[in-house]
Amino acid sequence: MINRLDQAIEKKNEPELQACIAALFNQTEQIDKAYYPKIERLLFEKWHHEHEDIVGLIWLKELKDNRFIEPIMLIAQQREIYRLYDDELESALRKCVHVLKSIASELSNSAVKKLLDTGNENVKYALENYRWNSTPC
Repeated sequence: MINRLDQAIEKKNEPELQACIAALFNQTEQIDKAYYPKIERLLFEKWHHEHEDIVGLIWLKELKDNRFIEPIMLIAQQREIYRLYDDELESALRKCVHVLKSIASELSNSAVKKLLDTGNENVKYALENYRWNSTPC
C-alpha cells in the first residue's frame, strides 16, 4: 500500500490518491508511522483536492503527531488554496480543529487558540462540539 501511495504522489495522480485514502480509512489496523511523512507532505501539496479527507483520516485514525500541526494550520487559514469546496459550515476547518484538539500537545493547543482568536464561528462551534463529545457520561 505504501508503494501505491508513493506512486500516486510521484505521478500526482488524484484518482489513485483517492483510492489510497479510501484504503487507509478501511484498514482495521492502526496506520503505520511510516505513512506519516507522506501524509504530512500531502497536506502541504496543492495539486490535489483531498485535504479534507486527509485531515479526516488523521482525526478518525487518531494519528497524533506534532508534524501535522503546521500543514493543518495552513489548511485552516488558507481557505482559497486548501479548502475550495468548504461551504459556510466549513467542515474541513472544523475537522482541522478536531485534529488539533486530539493531538493535545502544547503546540496543538496553541494552534487552536490562534484559530479561536480569529473569531470564526465555525471554530467556536467545533470547540463546543468537541467539548460536548469529550464529556464523560
